[in-house]
Amino acid sequence: METEKIDSGVAFVFEGETEQIFYESLLVFLNGKHQSYILSEELDEKVNEHLYYSKSEGHNVLIRMKTVSAITQIHNVSQWFKSSCQKQNNMNLKWTIFLCYDTDSYKEDVSKFYKGDWKRLRKKLQGKNIEIIDFAASSMIEDLFLLDPNGICNYLAIENQKIPKIGNGKTTLKNFFRQANKIYHEGEKSSDFIYSLDKEKIIANTSLSLATIEQNRAKVFSPIILLHFL
Repeated sequence: METEKIDSGVAFVFEGETEQIFYESLLVFLNGKHQSYILSEELDEKVNEHLYYSKSEGHNVLIRMKTVSAITQIHNVSQWFKSSCQKQNNMNLKWTIFLCYDTDSYKEDVSKFYKGDWKRLRKKLQGKNIEIIDFAASSMIEDLFLLDPNGICNYLAIENQKIPKIGNGKTTLKNFFRQANKIYHEGEKSSDFIYSLDKEKIIANTSLSLATIEQNRAKVFSPIILLHFL
């Protein structure tokens, strides 16, 4: 893809690895669903990060992802964007940056992040040809997983059943996995579980209409915008 023209860039900034795994799996799902998508993954050896390229109807999109796993790292995101995203490509390239975090974590006794940290980061990222979209979700990423209860049961190799809601989505999943004598893992260890979920069912069971958005696939991330619980 380096020899081809990049038309636009998309950068995702996640609060945790679990969110990143989900969106990676979603990109793979969309690639398989829409024949107009050509999705490829490469390792950027300069910064030792994986990146994605998406071609859709003649529109080439560079997709980069950054997970902020500690409060001390959130201040480094703007530098990551400038060095890994802008400087390695055309400085005039139009970028859309998604800040993906959930406000539910602020209700916990100990929270990794505060609303002010994301607000300050947003100001640092602002600039010419840059659009910033906040995914300040009112529920956790695990609440999306719960939209496919049969998929969860199949993964646990147990009879399909209703999953009792206990607290937030993460607490509910941990409790349900424990009942099946399994442990719910977050981050990279959750890959097999997340990839096994029925993305079509998750999309269909949201209260948001994705049909008209999916029909306009000029940008690979269009369906993703409405998938997250806002």
